[in-house]
Amino acid sequence: MSPKKVAASLGLDISTNSVKVAEVTVGKGEPALSNLGIVRMPDGVIRDGEVEDGVALAESLKELWAKTGIKGKSVILGIANQRVIVRPIELPYMEKEELDNALRFQVQEFIPIPIEDAILDFDIIEEFMTADEERMLTVLLVAAHKDMIQSFIEVLKSAGLTLAAIDLKAFALARSLIPLGVLQGGYEEGEAICLINVGAGMTNIAILKDNVPRFARFLLRGGDDFVRAIVNRLDIDWEEADALRRGRQANEEADKVLQQEIFNFVGEIRRSIDYYIAQTQERTFSKVVLSGSGSATVNLMQEMNRGLRLPVELGRPLQNVQLGRLPYTAEELAEIEPAVAVSVGLALREVVE
Repeated sequence: MSPKKVAASLGLDISTNSVKVAEVTVGKGEPALSNLGIVRMPDGVIRDGEVEDGVALAESLKELWAKTGIKGKSVILGIANQRVIVRPIELPYMEKEELDNALRFQVQEFIPIPIEDAILDFDIIEEFMTADEERMLTVLLVAAHKDMIQSFIEVLKSAGLTLAAIDLKAFALARSLIPLGVLQGGYEEGEAICLINVGAGMTNIAILKDNVPRFARFLLRGGDDFVRAIVNRLDIDWEEADALRRGRQANEEADKVLQQEIFNFVGEIRRSIDYYIAQTQERTFSKVVLSGSGSATVNLMQEMNRGLRLPVELGRPLQNVQLGRLPYTAEELAEIEPAVAVSVGLALREVVE
């Protein structure tokens, strides 16, 4: 997994209430995080991972570029919403180049989108032989609605940006949350790892085995949903409720509300993992790695450890990059690090093979 010789790569994460950009450059050494920025957005600009207010989103992107001073305009965009389908399928064996050309003719039966309205991508998971000695492939298929992608492209154009590539947010997580040395050397054979990024309004789940993505799913819940539950039950303002969610203030009634919300949330994650197990018969997991702005929720890690019956650790999204001259103090960087796992992972797509 050697870095390519590129000047800079920009990972753009458009989330429920913020836009984040990470700039990664490579010289003679390891990838370096040369710039990093976050701009908050008003409610309703992005809804369930899709563009709701393109004008406001374009303005936020212009503000982000002005704030960071980034000169590059070509971005790698992360997506996660209900108009993206991710599923493993089995196809007759063919070389990757042949599969590139044949995919559109092979997969219509597997996706609920007319092929002419879909953008397709894939990753080969494994090769196997059937009982009849037929050579087959298991492929992880990704299909997205063209018009949904087009809505993002139009916003980028309005903001003076262009699209270099599109990536699933769940797939980007591995590049920032799994150490480079492990990505290069691999886990012990048979072990799987679950990556969970809890954002403000959405949670991305990725399961990898032998460092290959095998499963991706998102939940329409995140840290803001915990805050909203406290606001609605206790009739307090958002800032106080968020402080309670983070454990910066104490309130017995808020603790009860939060405990129930976390219990339900972990149950949703457990059901996603159980679905993967039912589909693959995979039962050997090494651990869960947690990231995202919502990961700062008090008692979340402990409840995930108990509810998932797996070791849970907090991810370090900046572990695979050297830090350049970033406009943050060490304390500020530690505060925002969990929230940039997707943007950093997206930026590492072009500099880490």
